[in-house]
Amino acid sequence: MTPQKFDIAIIGAGLIGSSLAYHLTNRRSMSVALLDIDFEGKYSSSELNAGGARVEWFHRVNIELSQLTLDFLASQPDQFGFRQKGYLWLYDKNKWKTYQRLAPLFKSLELPIEELSPQEVHKRVPYIDEISDIAGASFGARDGIFNPNLLKQFFRTQAKQKDCTFIDGAYVKAIEKQSDGVQITYEDLCADSKRPNDKEVFDILSAGMASTQDLPQKKILASRVVNAAGAWASKIAKLYGHTLDCKPVRRQVSIFDCKGVDLSSCGMIVDTSGVYFHAEAEHILAGFATPNEPSGYNFTYEGDRFFEEHIWPPLAHRMSKAQALKHITGWAGLYEVSPDHSAVVGCVDSNAQIYEAHSFSGHGAMQSYGVGLALAELILDGKFQTIDVSALHPRRFQEGLSKLLYEDFHI
Repeated sequence: MTPQKFDIAIIGAGLIGSSLAYHLTNRRSMSVALLDIDFEGKYSSSELNAGGARVEWFHRVNIELSQLTLDFLASQPDQFGFRQKGYLWLYDKNKWKTYQRLAPLFKSLELPIEELSPQEVHKRVPYIDEISDIAGASFGARDGIFNPNLLKQFFRTQAKQKDCTFIDGAYVKAIEKQSDGVQITYEDLCADSKRPNDKEVFDILSAGMASTQDLPQKKILASRVVNAAGAWASKIAKLYGHTLDCKPVRRQVSIFDCKGVDLSSCGMIVDTSGVYFHAEAEHILAGFATPNEPSGYNFTYEGDRFFEEHIWPPLAHRMSKAQALKHITGWAGLYEVSPDHSAVVGCVDSNAQIYEAHSFSGHGAMQSYGVGLALAELILDGKFQTIDVSALHPRRFQEGLSKLLYEDFHI
C-alpha cells in the first residue's frame, strides 16, 4: 500500500502539538497530520496540569514564550477559562535574593510584577497570617489560571477546519528517512474502528510506549516530522537516532476542602515550601514536586499519604484556618524534564526534516501558544521571526554549561 503523504507530520497531539498544527495551517495551505496514541489525552501532561500561566522566569526566552501565550489567553478569556487573577509567589531569604537578582530583567521587559513585603502579602490575602518566614513576595498581575483542555480543543478545531488530519490510536514504531521524505510506521490501535479502552492505553503509556498487541501496521510519508510527544519524546527520538537526556518525572496534585477559606478572588499562590495552590471550583487544588522523585512512567497518586505529608503541613503552617483540611481526591501526571528545566525546541538534523518541541519541565501549557508560533515560523520560513527561541536548541546540552538555561522558578 502506498503511504499517505503529508507536508508535515506531528507526533503528539497534546497542547504543544495541537498549537503547532494550528499555527502551521493558519499560516499556509498545507497538509498536516497530527498523530497520537490517545487523542482524549487522559494521561497527557496537557490534561493533568494545574493550568497556571505566568511570566516570571529566569531566562528571557521563557518569559517571552509565556508572554505570547498570556496575551492570547487574555484576548479570549471566556473561550479558555482564563482567570487573570495573578500569581502570588512567596519567598524565603534565599529565594528572595534570587528574585532580587532577576528584578532588573523583569523591569527591562516592563513586566507588571509587584514586589510585596510580608505585611502587604497578609493585607492582600488575609488568610495568609503566618508571615514571619517570608522575606518578600512578587505578584504578577497579568498572570492567572486557565483551562488547558479548552485551549487544546480550540487549536484542534481550528486546525481541523483547515487541512489537518487527525490520526488517533497511532503507536509509532519506526521513523526512517527516505529520498522523498520521512516515513513513519505505526500500529493502528483503532483498527476496525475499535478504540482502545483506558486500560489498554494506560498499559502502553505506563510502559513507556511498549505495545504487546499484534495490530495492523500503517505508514505515512511526510516532508518534515515534529516530535512533540511530551513525556514520551525521548522514546520517539530514539527512533530517528537522537539520544536525549530528558526524563519523565511524576508530579502529584490534590483536591481538598478548607472550611472558612475562600480563595476564589486569588490566582495561583506559591508558598515558600514549594507547594502551589489555587481555588478549583468549590474546592482548592494544590501540588508539590516531591524531592528526589525517581524518573519513570508512574501515574500512581499516593492519596492521603501524599496529601498529609506534603500538602497539609505547609498550608496549615501558612494559614491558621487551614488546620483542618478535608482531602477529596487527586491525580498524578508526568513532566518531561530536561537537564536544565527548559524546553527543547528546534531542528535536529542537517536536512531540516526532523524537529522537536518537548521537555518543558512543567511549563509547556503556559508556553504552548508561543512555542507553536515560533516553531511554525522556523519550519515555514527557515528562521524565527516573532521571538528568537534558538537558545532552546537541543545542541546546548553538548555545548557546555554556558549554554544551559537552568530554570529555578519551576514548580
